[in-house]
Amino acid sequence: MDSTTTFPISFDRPSRIPMTVLGAGPKVSRVKVSSPTVDIRMGWGFHATIPREAVASARPLNGGLSELSGPFRLSVLRGVNYWRGTALVNGAGTGLVEITLDRPKWVRLGPVRVRMRRLIVSVEDQSGLVAALNPSTPRSPGPGNPSL
Repeated sequence: MDSTTTFPISFDRPSRIPMTVLGAGPKVSRVKVSSPTVDIRMGWGFHATIPREAVASARPLNGGLSELSGPFRLSVLRGVNYWRGTALVNGAGTGLVEITLDRPKWVRLGPVRVRMRRLIVSVEDQSGLVAALNPSTPRSPGPGNPSL
């Protein structure tokens, strides 16, 4: 991928206005995927720039927040939430993508830096983000590709 693809963070109707008033609404919330990095932002409340090679996996959470454990199971959670190395960055309880990193990375929760190993983000194009982040299927060895 030579260009940058932007995936807007999704917002449900009840959270759109309060999040916009708090400076973390749809106009300032997105995931940008380019060949070297994945850049995630939710206004002033969350910012992470992660090297693409640090993304170990990305998968859809089709069951929404109920698939998660601990305090993230609360279906009403919106905004930026953090617990034990996991950041939940969402404006909706659907369209969630779980991004697991191969090692913890420093990210910003407002003015505070924390180490994150896993990110759960709500996006408008869930399958598009998962496809953009997961490495392509390895090619099988052949005469033109002896290194495999």
